[in-house]
Amino acid sequence: MTLKLAVLGLHNHYHAFPMAGFVQQGIDGVAIAAVFDERQAYAADFARQFGIPTVAPSRDALLADPGIDAVLVMSHTAAHRDDVIACARAGKHVLLDKPIALTVAEAEEMVAAADAAGIVFTLAYHVRFLPAYQRARQLIEAGVIGRPMTMKMSIRCPLRYVTDTPTSNVPGWYADPALAGGGGFLDHAVHYSDAMRYLLGSEGVSVFGQIARLTDHALAVDDYGVCLVTTDRGEIVTLESTWHAADWYSPMTSMEECLIVGTAGEIHVHHQKSPQLEVSGRGIDGRQYFDWQGDDRQMIAYRQMLVAFAEAIAGKRKPVADGRDGLRALAIIEAAYTSSATGQVVAIDKGGQA
Repeated sequence: MTLKLAVLGLHNHYHAFPMAGFVQQGIDGVAIAAVFDERQAYAADFARQFGIPTVAPSRDALLADPGIDAVLVMSHTAAHRDDVIACARAGKHVLLDKPIALTVAEAEEMVAAADAAGIVFTLAYHVRFLPAYQRARQLIEAGVIGRPMTMKMSIRCPLRYVTDTPTSNVPGWYADPALAGGGGFLDHAVHYSDAMRYLLGSEGVSVFGQIARLTDHALAVDDYGVCLVTTDRGEIVTLESTWHAADWYSPMTSMEECLIVGTAGEIHVHHQKSPQLEVSGRGIDGRQYFDWQGDDRQMIAYRQMLVAFAEAIAGKRKPVADGRDGLRALAIIEAAYTSSATGQVVAIDKGGQA
């Protein structure tokens, strides 16, 4: 039996296009049957590129199609709440782009709607599917670095890389506070607040953040943010995200990197260079290195995400990152914005409430 997917919104083309590409190449039992975006010409081009048979005239028409089983919601962040609730009411499973919503309060409504409808509701946190980070988690769980004490994860991204379509040269909705909710910190750091939970198995309990516009870009949103998270296990985690790298190749090390220090060793993931992961610790003479090439380096994450989504719908596994994971990741970022505005440390409870 084939799982029939629809794509709702093409605003996050960084996820929508590689997912559609892998489906076009072939994933057993998975097909994309329809797409909707309010920019109908854009949606039609997307459909032609990936062999998708239907361009829906509206979201309601897409969700009313009884042949659609599940929806890849790739719309701008401000639309997430209404889109996911509409999918839930239509009985469609959801794989949602990050962040889950503009606010934790919206996220709670979405989780409740998904629970009431009995649908699979999962988040497109691709870091969980990257081979380097999967290996890092395995090493941590095996005790190779002992007890984790600190973690630092950051990205230095040039603003010119952030565009609202693959052929655009402007950030568009990403830099519109009404549609995006925040700027460079919200856009990327929510991946890292989730990665913290994925790698350490810890929950954030307090956050101190500083978020700002540091460059001369004419932006209505932030282009830099950093926060310190204290976890329920006592780890200290630094999350940093920026749109102020001078150019794509300007970072001297890796554009995105993660360092986890434990009582017996450390793991360094430098995602855009080789080797992608190095580790020292128990049972290792000096350092051990790991590398992945081709699609296995990064893009394979989008294929594996779709496979995991299909398996969750079929009841073969639990969702890798469900709506509550999305809520808790957002709670850390929301707390960082609150902390930056107030100058105070912000506490978070286990339910994700600041």
